[in-house]
Amino acid sequence: MTDVLLSPANFWFSIALIAVFFVFILELISTIFGASFLGLGDDFAEVDGEGFLSTSLANWLNINKVPFLIYLVVLLTLFGLAGLMLNGLTASIFKITLPAAISVPLAFIVGLLVTAKTVKIIAGVLPSVESSAINSEDFIGSVAEITIGKASRGNPAEAKFTDHYSQPHFVLVEPFEDEELFAQGERVILVQKNQHSWLATRYL
Repeated sequence: MTDVLLSPANFWFSIALIAVFFVFILELISTIFGASFLGLGDDFAEVDGEGFLSTSLANWLNINKVPFLIYLVVLLTLFGLAGLMLNGLTASIFKITLPAAISVPLAFIVGLLVTAKTVKIIAGVLPSVESSAINSEDFIGSVAEITIGKASRGNPAEAKFTDHYSQPHFVLVEPFEDEELFAQGERVILVQKNQHSWLATRYL
């Protein structure tokens, strides 16, 4: 089994599965300390709703059905498994493995298609997860705590808040007022969404 994973033909598929393993370990450790990475990336994974094609594609792929990190983990897992199975099949039948330029795109397409179906099933089995994948506009008015760095206008810092489904979210925030400064540990209120961050006011 180790020989298969370390094979040059399976390099990218092994990397994907190893990444999933490390995400699992990080989530396990963070859960022990009362945190979670499940909401990480939700704010950046949203597709601009102005483009009909991009919105339709996102809906078809069920990208917003579950938290972004769960979607990514499922995609990486299925991509890795699809690649290993593809190379294993060609090796057993044709005695060759496909070059990465062919096997990687094929495995990614298969993984993406199966992921779209899989996360829909996950969302159906776990309705609380599906419900928690809310639109960022619903974050307005949420109270977040600055977790990393200091936030000034034009220089956002990381903040964390928990929605009403008890789902943690990590976002970048900067002050709504030009001269305002938020230090680590301070609580702020999200008031407006920018392209890559949130404008916030101090929580009094």
